[in-house]
Parts: sequence; structure tokens; C-alpha cells
Amino acid sequence: MIQFTQFLMPDGRQKKVEIERPEETEQLATELHEAGHRFEIEMLTTGEISMTVETDGKNGEEIVRSHQICNNGPAVPESVDTMMREAYADWQSG
Repeated sequence: MIQFTQFLMPDGRQKKVEIERPEETEQLATELHEAGHRFEIEMLTTGEISMTVETDGKNGEEIVRSHQICNNGPAVPESVDTMMREAYADWQSG
């Protein structure tokens, strides 16, 4: 399971949500999380879903390793897989 912090409309309150993905994707997420990355998700006013993998940089700035926007529904799981692969590759490239 991969845990995200979901920001809810209209006030941005936070809720923990989980998604089950293939073992390979979950392993990438585990390594990213253990290295201090956060996984965030929110629904945009367009009805689309915005997801990010983020971490804090050396000077406190936010580093977005990967960002995906997709339609809410069947596209979400594949977008999570893509986002984890992109974030992991970005993190490993330094």
C-alpha cells in the first residue's frame, strides 16, 4: 500500500488515503518515503486529480520529484505508477 496525504476541498483539511499498487511500484514508494519524500494528492476544481512526490531540499525549499494530473477514476492507478518511477529516477540522478 502507498499512503498519500489527501487535501480535501474546500478548506484543505488533510486525510490519509492508501492505494494498492504492484509490488515494484510499492517498493519504489517505500524507498522514496524512507528517504524523506511525501506523497500528496488533491482534487482540482476541474475535477481532475493532482498528485505529487515531494521532499525538502538542503535550504528548506520544496523539491517536486514528480507531478501528475489525471482524470479521477481508472487513470489514477497508472498515474501513480508513472509518478513513482519518475520520482525515483529523479531522486537517483541526484
